[in-house]
Amino acid sequence: MSTDSGILSRRLALSGLWVAAIGFFTTRFTVTLAAYEQPTQFFLAGVVPLVLGLLLAIFGVALVVGAFDPTYVRTVALWCTVGMLSMFVLVALTLLGSNPSGLDSIGSVTSKVYLSNFLIGGSILGTLIGLYAAENSQHQLELRQQANRLVTLNRILRHEVLNAITVIRGSTEIIQSSGDTDEPIGHIEQKSDHVVDTIEDVKYLTQTERSEQGGIYPSDLARTVDDTIETIEERYPGASVNYSRSGNDGVQVWADSRLSHVLYHLVENAIVHNDDSNPSVDIELAVGRDVACVRITDSGPGLPEDQRRILEEGSIPDHDDPRTGFGTNLARMFVERYGGDISTDQRDGGTMIEVELRRVTESVPPTQTPTDVRSYGLEPSQLVTAVGAALVAGGAMGVVIQAMAGVVPIIGALYGVPDPFIGWITHEFHSVVFGLVFAGLILVAPQRYSSSVFGYLGVGLAWATFLWLFAAGVVMPVWQNLIGIPAPIPHLTPPALVGHLIWGSTLGVVYHYGGALSVLPGKWGTTAY
Repeated sequence: MSTDSGILSRRLALSGLWVAAIGFFTTRFTVTLAAYEQPTQFFLAGVVPLVLGLLLAIFGVALVVGAFDPTYVRTVALWCTVGMLSMFVLVALTLLGSNPSGLDSIGSVTSKVYLSNFLIGGSILGTLIGLYAAENSQHQLELRQQANRLVTLNRILRHEVLNAITVIRGSTEIIQSSGDTDEPIGHIEQKSDHVVDTIEDVKYLTQTERSEQGGIYPSDLARTVDDTIETIEERYPGASVNYSRSGNDGVQVWADSRLSHVLYHLVENAIVHNDDSNPSVDIELAVGRDVACVRITDSGPGLPEDQRRILEEGSIPDHDDPRTGFGTNLARMFVERYGGDISTDQRDGGTMIEVELRRVTESVPPTQTPTDVRSYGLEPSQLVTAVGAALVAGGAMGVVIQAMAGVVPIIGALYGVPDPFIGWITHEFHSVVFGLVFAGLILVAPQRYSSSVFGYLGVGLAWATFLWLFAAGVVMPVWQNLIGIPAPIPHLTPPALVGHLIWGSTLGVVYHYGGALSVLPGKWGTTAY
């Protein structure tokens, strides 16, 4: 099975790392301030901000590994930053106003434990505003797409159908006046078929969102491409179509019966607008883990800029262009409906159009529709399953290492207070963060590692071993020395290894079976992926 790095590389929402960093480092400020206060004051004024900050860090990691559009995540990250900086400026002005001589020492800042609370509060408030803004922007995009759909349908009905009816009427008049039936009847049959196809396109595009989701099903992509090429060769015998599929037979994608029309429109457009007497089109089928891609490359003069905008952005011009049909409009609309994407690449020797569609994998039940291919990552249900599995695994590991070495309070000391309660909170925080990363590793792991419980178990144990060697063996002792707790570097102990192996095995098994239960119908859960 062939893969292509370009299919997947642009979908990771790395802006979520900034949200995670804000949540993590504001908690560092929280415990640093709290260390100057009395323990009672810390529990009253420090624990809640600590938990909120850690939750914000977890949310940031979830944005990275989850199936969120990068633009969506960037909006959230921007507002999170604005919220934190706004609160920082507000508190700084308040402190300067209450101390006109200025902030002479760190003590004048650390004595204000509420400073860190405000920073975390501002970050979370900004994140909530960002989520609202991102959802609103997404809703506006959907409204624009609906408006574009209505405009296109209106133009299709006004031009395509009415023009076909005009030809049919004219051919009928010729038959009535001359008695010559061969050529007019051929025109009537051709235009009648065109009207039927147009009505079918309109029917699909005017369905409600619910009926759209119900109408998408697994479709054999290679067979669809074969049918498209066969139709093209029948209607354009002078064209040369070169097809490379690299043995990708049987690959199924989320689509419907109109997928062949989408590909036909794009290939036909490449042939019709080619000035060469013998136009040539290259078609390539590339398959990744979760995405299948059809590349259509022509040798013509290149796709006009307005047509490229229609394919890539769904931007419909204000006025009709009589030189072009509506194939590109329909192609974009149907691919969006499938949760796919279209991109173009202008080259010296022509234009390459890339149609990306979601594959139907074993982790996706056939009754569920796909997410947008531009949002590559874990589905919400997978994120919930990963968090739950990580909490269970963290609990199992914590019990073992506390019984064997009593190190849970030391974990709390890394955050400012050597207390078992804080130790358990921060330990579970680490478990959830690394558990989300584990779920991301499963997502990109080869199929043989992500199709059985043994594969999940193997990935979990490998990930746990790495964390024992690097995170627990190097990063943790470095951190301990920085805060005044002597520790050898590296610090690799048998109890820590046992605890990590228990964590990795528990995480792998629980995540695998938790995901399986979440897709069962009825009282055990709903379809997850």
